[in-house]
Amino acid sequence: MIRPACLSLIIAFAVSTISTASEQGYFHAFVKEHCVDCHNPEKKKGKFLIHDLGEVEKDRKRYGKILEQLLAGDMPPEDEPQPDLDDYRRVTGWVHEALGAPAANAEPVETAVRPNEGNHLPHALLFGIEPGPCIPPPPRTWRLSPAGYSSGLLRSLKMDERKISRISKPFALRTDPGIKDYSALYWVDEGTTDVLIRNAETIVEIMTSHKLHTPKNGGPVRVSMERRGGPLAPEEFAPLLHPENKPTREQLKTAVLLIFRRALVREPSEAELDALLALYEKSAVPPGDHISAAKTMLMAPLLSPEALHRFELGRGDEIRPGVRMLSPKELAFALSLAFSGNREPGLFEAAANGGLKTRKDVEKHVRRILDNDEIYKPRLLGFFHEYFGYNNAPDVCKDEQRDYVHKPQQLVLDTDRLVLDILEQDQDVLKELLTTPKSYVNKVWLIRDGENVRLNLQDSSVKGYLTQFMNSRWDRVVLDKPSMQTRPKWRGKDFIRAAYGFDEWPEEQPVDLPGDRIGILMQPSWLVAWSSNFFNDPVRRGLWIREHLLGHAVPPVPVGVVIVLPDDPKRTLRDRMEITKAEECWSCHQKIDELGFPFEAFDHFGRPRTKEISSDWEAVAVNKANGQRKYEKGEKRPEKLQENYELPLVTSGYIRGSGVPGLDGPVENVQEMIRKLAATERVRQVFVRYVFRYYMGRNETTGDAATLQAADRAYVESGGSFKELLVSLLSSESFICRSVPENQGAE
Repeated sequence: MIRPACLSLIIAFAVSTISTASEQGYFHAFVKEHCVDCHNPEKKKGKFLIHDLGEVEKDRKRYGKILEQLLAGDMPPEDEPQPDLDDYRRVTGWVHEALGAPAANAEPVETAVRPNEGNHLPHALLFGIEPGPCIPPPPRTWRLSPAGYSSGLLRSLKMDERKISRISKPFALRTDPGIKDYSALYWVDEGTTDVLIRNAETIVEIMTSHKLHTPKNGGPVRVSMERRGGPLAPEEFAPLLHPENKPTREQLKTAVLLIFRRALVREPSEAELDALLALYEKSAVPPGDHISAAKTMLMAPLLSPEALHRFELGRGDEIRPGVRMLSPKELAFALSLAFSGNREPGLFEAAANGGLKTRKDVEKHVRRILDNDEIYKPRLLGFFHEYFGYNNAPDVCKDEQRDYVHKPQQLVLDTDRLVLDILEQDQDVLKELLTTPKSYVNKVWLIRDGENVRLNLQDSSVKGYLTQFMNSRWDRVVLDKPSMQTRPKWRGKDFIRAAYGFDEWPEEQPVDLPGDRIGILMQPSWLVAWSSNFFNDPVRRGLWIREHLLGHAVPPVPVGVVIVLPDDPKRTLRDRMEITKAEECWSCHQKIDELGFPFEAFDHFGRPRTKEISSDWEAVAVNKANGQRKYEKGEKRPEKLQENYELPLVTSGYIRGSGVPGLDGPVENVQEMIRKLAATERVRQVFVRYVFRYYMGRNETTGDAATLQAADRAYVESGGSFKELLVSLLSSESFICRSVPENQGAE
């Protein structure tokens, strides 16, 4: 860790070209008093060398990190002399001034491509200084998401819906928690290509389903694309399937036009058309194999890169030298996939009619989609799943409890309904998500029925979100009849009381939860998702707070380090975690553990508790084994070992190194900690950064500072509207433009 006092030495060196003689003298005196003894080439404290630090405009990322360290106040250590507060203010002001100076030929500071590395870019470089003009990202291709393939491409082909299930899913997303769909993470490899080829064959077979009719009087054979109750396949393909008559060039061209319009949403060029017709002629050997040749020709567009990727190359108008807008068609795809996997018809109609050419056009359509409840937008709820991670509760295995029925997916649905309610109100969204006392308790009911999932929705406004989103997790989701108003039998009193703290199921919802329980982070679904199989997990919970609310980056556990907590049922989890205070661990754990400990107010099922009960699992196993033994006549049974111990419950914590003036310090309980965090500007801005990553499919760079600050202003000025935040981001240059070299042009 770098001492803020010593960092001033770096600042003094780097900004010497713009400093006055008096300021240089001040910095040299400051460095001599606080820094030289530790941060010299011999001692190399913090493994931070100053001799290679360049000018501010060429080394903005490191200077931003310097400012982060100064604001956090982590250094000097408590046992070292502390610089005067005025010195700190003078140093931080100097760094602000240096970073705020315009840089010649500024380029965005890039970050690593993985989602968990987004916080490596210092917050001060995005919100701590006045931003320059936006620097959009370079052109890119982005492999379709699983929903973009199944709901977008496949459904745009207008096949028989009952046969779509025959088509394999070629794409998948990362399974670890966090934001998943990043453009740089995925590509079409050899294994995926094999699946795609088989899928193309299956798709063409479905789209060319037909019947042959041979008249009894010996007349000509007729190809029928009809069946009782509806069409089998497009009529345009019928001439390609006749067993005797070879299709004409015009008939082949008509078929190609249809597949292009549905799969690629455009007309083929003359070169593409000629290439496909040549492929047909080459494949129609030996003679008489023209049906297979036609199917091969139809497969080709389905395997083209354009069908499997989002192309965001900047083929639109140039808005200034080196910056071009996405073309209307590129924008139609990008905006559609921002909200769902479906291709939104209004966007493609606007693109075809010249209605997606300006930033105002984009803003208008984003508002139209957000305001229309009939348009499915599952990626809205999807963001809160990937940000909070509460939807992973079903993936955490729990032992069965004698007095508790654990239904994790039901808990997820309750939190989903709460999130949707807050989004519908659309005021102070983040603060409400973190601090609302309200909750839904089995308002949306989930009932498994064989391989199907049945939902009882007591409020039809959530239908579009939940059913569409759940379709990605189950093969079939159906709705119960609206007349069903009684709760399922398994939802007994014990479950309601234990999960939420109620004695009876509340009829009127949403309802205030007992015990001052607030926000998503105290929902049972979140607490279960961020727990282990048998215990709470203060480390992962504290890490979530550190990364998702404070926006800090914590180094990963070093390779080869395995921490095993002592198994002692007579000690609390907090006591057993004392081993993380070892010198090699505490530099990171001091910023994590104390943020996770306040959640000890709940057990690993997310149930509120006022005392801690620790189980001796070895005693449980021995008692169980003894109970299953067969004893000989006269043999004495062993005494039953004590299984449970009542331990003192401590729910206090400590906020350290937040980088927010006045925030650091002790907290009595989790409610106090969350309320303090939710009231800060920093937490709000970090939230904006995560929304940016989710919808842009990449980490932010310094070139996005103007976009992020504008989005934050839109959120604040609208009273905390998530819709206005999205409108700002999705109509920003970071989303709708690309930095294209001037000599490259639209091509």
